[in-house]
Amino acid sequence: MKFHTQFIITACSAGLLSSCASLEKKRIVLTDEADLPKFSTKLQATDYSSSLSIRSLANRVSNNNPQLRAAKLKIAEATGKLSQAGRRSNPTLGIGVNKSVPGSEGELEVSFSQRFPITNKLSLEKRVSADQLLIAQEEIKAAEQQLITAAQLIAVEILQLSSQKAHINKQISSLQTVTTFIDEAAAAGELSPLDSAQTKLEIQTLSIKKKQLEGERSLLTTRLKQYIGMPASKPLNLSGSLPSLSVPTRSLSLSDRADFRAKELEFQHSKSNILLEKSKRYDDVEVSVLGALGREEDAPEGLESEGRIGVGLSIPLPFYDKNEGNIAAAKAKAQRSVLERGALASEIRLQVATHKQEMQAWLAQNTSVKNELLPLAEKTSADLEAAYKNGQGDFTSFLKSKTQELALRTSLIDNNLKFHQARVKYFAALGKSKSAF
Repeated sequence: MKFHTQFIITACSAGLLSSCASLEKKRIVLTDEADLPKFSTKLQATDYSSSLSIRSLANRVSNNNPQLRAAKLKIAEATGKLSQAGRRSNPTLGIGVNKSVPGSEGELEVSFSQRFPITNKLSLEKRVSADQLLIAQEEIKAAEQQLITAAQLIAVEILQLSSQKAHINKQISSLQTVTTFIDEAAAAGELSPLDSAQTKLEIQTLSIKKKQLEGERSLLTTRLKQYIGMPASKPLNLSGSLPSLSVPTRSLSLSDRADFRAKELEFQHSKSNILLEKSKRYDDVEVSVLGALGREEDAPEGLESEGRIGVGLSIPLPFYDKNEGNIAAAKAKAQRSVLERGALASEIRLQVATHKQEMQAWLAQNTSVKNELLPLAEKTSADLEAAYKNGQGDFTSFLKSKTQELALRTSLIDNNLKFHQARVKYFAALGKSKSAF
């Protein structure tokens, strides 16, 4: 009897292992070649035009920036997750066969089961995924705004370098006129040729400075190409003029800031997540339907066919796991998002006020230079030049006045640069970086 029982167990185990091995051979195998899509490594830009105006810069960044084009795929990710969210779990089909050994009795059993949530968990999952999609869209807009602002700051610097280069050209032309006058006077024995040599040295110094500005412009242009997705080998010419120096007056609306809208949506998402975690306190119930057909020996009549059907209900009891930890974490995340939203609102208001004060300070400084110091320097330079040419003044004082005039004009251009950079940051703080120009 013991040997017979052991034989039955061994035979059943061997049959089970044989079935498992058969399933192992017939399993679904996913491969890189057949089941993965073809991934493109190229980020094709839509505009390689060498002409770029400062007014069209924002659109070029939006359409061509490679980082932004890659980041926009986050929206596709969130859309896919939204499509998947809120789906009921797949039903389960069960098939079982048993046979008595020894004997001819046996049974075939087929069952069908489906799990059903007893809460609105599925609709909450859909709601959470919809919130994530909206957050992803706002995060892309916030990233776009940051890239546009960075590109505009570079563009302002490039245009101001052009202004400084034009001013140096005027100064060189003025000094060349003086050099011609000195050379002619020196030939007549009226002035020292050393004055001409010193003037030419000053011209060479300004020429070197101009080359430095050209090098800086070239480097900045290369950096700007990165923001608009242009290869470094392609030419780019930035054109346009900066607006007049006046402090813009705009009202702040926090809803204009994409990052603030994202924070508001994060709070909405965290509230939805609290409800979802609470819904997970109750596991799904399972409903099953089964049918069986078998043959059973009924002495003395012999083998008879019998069938049976049944319905089952499985209800999980929330005795031990009530999802308390995840619910607490979701509540803490919601509270954190509220505080972060308030902190961001305060930071935005501070940014707007700071950049407006910066514009006012640079404008006041420019007004002082333009209306007071520069006219005085120009008059002094003109008077000393006339006195020098008439033999009533020394060359050193005249050249020094020219240098002071150049320094004031350079500071004027530098102040303009800082004003316009503050202006770009001001519009970015308002959430209107595209309208900065």
